[in-house]
Amino acid sequence: MKKLMLGLLLATPLLFMNCSDDDDAPSQESITYQLAEVDSSGVSGTARFIKLDSMTTRIDVQLSGTIDSLTHPMHIHVNDAAEGGDIAITLEGVNGVTGLSSTTVTRLDSIGDAAGTSINYEGLLEFDGHINVHLSPEELSTIVAQGDIGSNINTP
Repeated sequence: MKKLMLGLLLATPLLFMNCSDDDDAPSQESITYQLAEVDSSGVSGTARFIKLDSMTTRIDVQLSGTIDSLTHPMHIHVNDAAEGGDIAITLEGVNGVTGLSSTTVTRLDSIGDAAGTSINYEGLLEFDGHINVHLSPEELSTIVAQGDIGSNINTP
């Protein structure tokens, strides 16, 4: 009986040990871009680009000032926000109640001959683009928030 108790006593710490080593955990590179309100919309926030692996990026958007009854469509467009441009990547719409959206990105949507081209985290960091947040699917011409990304982060 003493051997059994001793064995249980010695084995108990093993039940609570974590098998993973933090030094071996992959680091998550990320960058956060500001999304500023447009035309006094009251909508603003951030878009965080997170490297998941060598070919996959997750874009998490968090906005304040969204309208509860709406989903706010979002896109990454080519060029800086001042110049504007075609849609390159369609992002998941922002839930008006929570102000949140998350999209996994591996490819471009469009851009002429580049449609379907793979794009990774490093490619997005160099991308000549900006994010537009639209009022609603019916009112895509009304932009409520936007911000430059990639190579345009130093563009005034």
